[in-house]
Amino acid sequence: MPAVTIRDDAARVAALHRLGILDQPPDPDLDAITRLAAFVTGAPVGIVNLLDAEHQWQASVHGAARGVFRRQDSMCQHTVAGGETVTVADATLDPRFVDNPFVTGELDRIRQYCGVPLRDVEGFAVGSLCVVGPEPRTLTAQQVQALQDLGRQVECLFELRRQNALLLDVVAKVDHHATHDSLTGLPNRRLLVDRLDQAISRASRTGVPVTLFYCDLDRFKAINDTYGHEAGDAVLQHVAARLQACLRPTDTITRLGGDEFVILCEDLPSQLRQPVATRIRDAVRQPLRHGSALLSVSVSVGSVHASAAQDPAALLRAADRAMYVEKSAAARARR
Repeated sequence: MPAVTIRDDAARVAALHRLGILDQPPDPDLDAITRLAAFVTGAPVGIVNLLDAEHQWQASVHGAARGVFRRQDSMCQHTVAGGETVTVADATLDPRFVDNPFVTGELDRIRQYCGVPLRDVEGFAVGSLCVVGPEPRTLTAQQVQALQDLGRQVECLFELRRQNALLLDVVAKVDHHATHDSLTGLPNRRLLVDRLDQAISRASRTGVPVTLFYCDLDRFKAINDTYGHEAGDAVLQHVAARLQACLRPTDTITRLGGDEFVILCEDLPSQLRQPVATRIRDAVRQPLRHGSALLSVSVSVGSVHASAAQDPAALLRAADRAMYVEKSAAARARR
């Protein structure tokens, strides 16, 4: 049998996907409602069905096994299409259902059916709460009303889930902004200190010290003064990308602010400190084009090992001092 035409179906399906409730594991709250729906109507089976562009998804079923079926085989598509409660005492006598595979025996032998549309906050019917049975039977007006009341509870659950997902997304974004640099997307000082503290604790157990590289761009102020802060921001973003490309995914690359970057490396053998520092210098000094200008910077790199006895602040100060030793030596060499 062909699928029933549903008005504004693309927008309706989009509303269903926004709810984020398709293809989810069993939910105790929904299961409680389908169980109650079957009880108050006296039907053996209660179901929450969700209807997308091609399938009927059974989000919750009491009295049978959950399943996914072709939309064109769905009885609830009539409830969704009409947007009103559909109640049928004997589906074999109703022209809408007489050749439905859930009625003919191809999928089931449903006789009694009652479905209530489930809407989102914008009014789109995204599915139904229905009860079915294998024997012809007429529900009372009070039973139909009870099923409709339970349908409103399902709608409230869907909206609560949507609002909760939005809230979690906002919290995740706020947390990300609190721990990451807005220009480069790299971790900031707050996240670095937290990871460094954890790394030092692990080092005290493993005996393998962590390594900190403190990087400061050379002659960065000249780029800002000559080409403007937009060019300076582009340089910082390129430097961040190059550091990420030349280091391990497990390394923490941080922008402390301005033109200062700090890199935390765990499990780095001491003999690799200088090769890694060289790799950092080589990656940063590659020129980049900004508009018609070819911009180039270098970087001074200081590195220290962290022992279990050191705290993050002390280690950062030591790495900063090591960086300035190198920067001063380079400045003297240029004179």
